[in-house]
Amino acid sequence: ASLSIEEECDGILFIAVNQLNLGGPAIVQDPSQSFTVAGMNLRAGKKAMEMSDFKTASSYMNHGISFLREHHWGEHYDLSLELFELAAKCALSNGDHKRVSLLFEQVLGVAHSFEDKLEITYTYVRSLLTSSCLGEALTKGLYVLNELGIVLSGDLDALLVETKSMLAEHSDEQLLSLPVMTDRTKLMAMKFLSRTQTCLLHTNPKSQPKATLHMVQYSLRHGMSGLSSVGFVLYGSFLACLGDIPAGYRYVKIAIRLAEKLNARSNMCEVLALGSQVMGYVEPLQSMNDVIVRSHEYGLAVGSISNAMLSRVMNIVCAFWSGKQLSLVKSTVDDTLRLMASHSTLVWILQTLPLYRTVLAMIGNVDDVPIILGSRSDIETEKERKMSETNLHLLKIVHFNKLYVGFMFRRYDDVKQLAVAYDAIASLPFSSILISHCMHVFYGGLINFWIARKTMDVIWFDRGEKAIEKMRSYADCSSWNFQNKLLLLQAEQCFYLEDFESAKRFYDAAILSAQEHKFVHEEALACELAGHFMLESGEGRSSLSYFLLAQKKYREWGAYAKEESMNTYIKEQFGNSKLTSKINISPSIPTEQDPRKRRAS
Repeated sequence: ASLSIEEECDGILFIAVNQLNLGGPAIVQDPSQSFTVAGMNLRAGKKAMEMSDFKTASSYMNHGISFLREHHWGEHYDLSLELFELAAKCALSNGDHKRVSLLFEQVLGVAHSFEDKLEITYTYVRSLLTSSCLGEALTKGLYVLNELGIVLSGDLDALLVETKSMLAEHSDEQLLSLPVMTDRTKLMAMKFLSRTQTCLLHTNPKSQPKATLHMVQYSLRHGMSGLSSVGFVLYGSFLACLGDIPAGYRYVKIAIRLAEKLNARSNMCEVLALGSQVMGYVEPLQSMNDVIVRSHEYGLAVGSISNAMLSRVMNIVCAFWSGKQLSLVKSTVDDTLRLMASHSTLVWILQTLPLYRTVLAMIGNVDDVPIILGSRSDIETEKERKMSETNLHLLKIVHFNKLYVGFMFRRYDDVKQLAVAYDAIASLPFSSILISHCMHVFYGGLINFWIARKTMDVIWFDRGEKAIEKMRSYADCSSWNFQNKLLLLQAEQCFYLEDFESAKRFYDAAILSAQEHKFVHEEALACELAGHFMLESGEGRSSLSYFLLAQKKYREWGAYAKEESMNTYIKEQFGNSKLTSKINISPSIPTEQDPRKRRAS
């Protein structure tokens, strides 16, 4: 009954406020009543935010500001400050970055204290970050942290040792039972630490963990909050990046449990999105899509559009690398890019476009593409190229996708040139793990072995062997996700070493493993590379069987341009289609020995 009464009161509030707003400030003659109406708009706006209707909430907040009279900062300071803060937050949710900047500048000139500027400054930093103004966002964030007594300097290794020592004093349950952080200023410090680490990820990845470790230590000293769960998930990502995936996975699970315990809905989006990138090294990659969809739903519900778009990016990446049908991936990216454009989330648009172009390259002959940043999304613009020069994370993504497409279409000269450039970028320090990073290792290893065979340069072979060792550590954490990749790398290694008998077994095992674990795109690739191996080994008839199976699997994936490329290659190598149609397309895979348990020496 009380709920229905409350709902009825809310309905009356909305009706009353809507009628007053239609008349506007001019209908209210008594100045004191104007502030009452402004307060009613504030209440209505908060209710709309609770219902995740941020466009309506923004309208109420802006109407509330319009009812404020002259000298309102002096006479109704608290009301004015809250209206401006929430109006800025709603503007950010709606992608109106100019409005955020305008509101920020007004509050900056009248706020009574540094603490009173923190909330709207935080919203402004988020706006800058979403707009890809990373340098300015970082400068603002570091300035605020410095004013709050937090300096991101010192030795990273020492900071990590100190953090591990502090954590060692607590079991998982004890961490979850620590007191809750209540001090408003300390909570704001956690907010700025979280966004500063995001800026550092893109501009100075080497320093990113310092912000993460400060978040963990700050939580241990001053209490847990929703943002502590973000700190723990980032810490888990850092540990996984250092090579300790089990420990990283543990802290991701702690982060999710903490966010659930504190009902930290505003942080759950980021926790699940970032956590999925570590979980994907332990749990089946295909299952991560459900986790990321939940993350996206949380982001939309609380108006955290930037984090919701982050979830969309990760969903696309996961869908592509798990072998989802490419037409479905393209459809998802089309919708995502349009949504990102409507909310002006430039930073995530730039992260999405390189993989989108990879999808288009694999499908081929696609005219239906969104217009983004004033041009077709399948064409790299000069603006993008300039922005990637200052965003190291983006630069790595751009180069890898070009390298991948070159490799998939067997453009050796392009691949070798890109591999040299990519190697320099890949050597830069990155301190968070992403699902895409294991793909960088996998395809980088395959490319290195390919170039090694062409050039007989041992440097490329050594890089390939390093990829095998890395992939072996991944496979120890998840045979489902990484067994087939390790086997294919080992096959290419044996091919280089001219251990043809072992190579054949590894290729066949890689095909079986990819099939068993539902990676149709990697089953296709394993068949194709096995075909090249057989052809170069003088077994042309057997190679054709592998090539035809690869072609079939690429078609299943929806990689029609790749399928056609293979068709052209097959005709060049084997002549007319009548001959090929008579060949059994299922390669003979030995079953008497399981080479998955064998490691190349």
